[in-house]
Amino acid sequence: MKALVTGANGLIGANLLRSLHRQGHQANGLVRTGSDLTHIAHLPVTLSVGDVLNMDSLREPMSGRDVVFHTAVHFSYWGHDHAEVRATALDGTRNVLTAARGAGVRRVVVTSSTVTLGAGREPLVRDETSFADADDSRNAGYVATKIEQEARAAQIAEETGIEIVFALPTMSVGPFGTSLGPSNGVITSYLADSYRLSWPGGCNIVAVEDVADGHILLAESGEPGARYVLGSENLTWREVHGMIAELSGVSPPLQIVGKFASRGIAAAQELRALVTGSAPLATRKQADMVGRYYWYSHAATQALGYSPRSARDALAGAIAWLAASPHVARETRMGMRLDRKVHEARAGRVRAEDALRNRAA
Repeated sequence: MKALVTGANGLIGANLLRSLHRQGHQANGLVRTGSDLTHIAHLPVTLSVGDVLNMDSLREPMSGRDVVFHTAVHFSYWGHDHAEVRATALDGTRNVLTAARGAGVRRVVVTSSTVTLGAGREPLVRDETSFADADDSRNAGYVATKIEQEARAAQIAEETGIEIVFALPTMSVGPFGTSLGPSNGVITSYLADSYRLSWPGGCNIVAVEDVADGHILLAESGEPGARYVLGSENLTWREVHGMIAELSGVSPPLQIVGKFASRGIAAAQELRALVTGSAPLATRKQADMVGRYYWYSHAATQALGYSPRSARDALAGAIAWLAASPHVARETRMGMRLDRKVHEARAGRVRAEDALRNRAA
């Protein structure tokens, strides 16, 4: 497979480049001018400079590609202008599909999100037949944007005749993102919280490495026009925070707080962020999601051969990465006693990265 990955320096894009290379495919990455290439510059792949908002910049990188993986969409509840996020999701996706069609690309895998499937107050598991309702979309601009992105992309694919498959990751945690992001932020927020708070509801945790492998599987075997969940285990937030605590060697959750209290805490965090210039540990948009269950089934993807690791293993790998990163303060790091599984994950990643550097050399 000859593939182009847009947003190649993002969390999913950087892991997708690694998965493509490991599986023997020819991988090219598309990055914007001035992008942070810290985690991908050493990879034995070709990097092209372009912008999904600039159609002309897409034509050459797409030339001769079989598949395009379109991962270049912001995932953030803070620090990005909503108009910019929307333009990248909608106009950027239109440009990618149009340019791919013109370049003779066989298939485009669009990275969407399971938030388009919705969530609920009851612990029910949703699948690809589900759709978010008005309550989901008004909770966060990101959710509404992803819903619209899917609808627009499906319409363009139908009009142009290009094959498109939607990858719907759940909460993806792990290494190599140039920014923290909300998913890995769940881990660092808990570690930085001296009160050890948790909240009602739940989510589905998956390793970003498995999400990357899932994208390749969809490029090879996914049904055109279909949506596929890329997730792993459904857990309550107390279970998620309990696993983070166990793997990091810190105290388990001491108190469950509801939506009202969470919103107050988030408002205080946002105010602090405005004063200090640092990102808040939580936002009011995220607090509005408290009490909802973002639980999903990946049975349809599993039928294609998708086999993700456990949530515990996913969190161990993410903590191994985050504990050595600037995203965890030194004071917080000194209070951690990492589990053996975390140390094993770190050692395995170091070996894998060393092997990649040797191949590039």
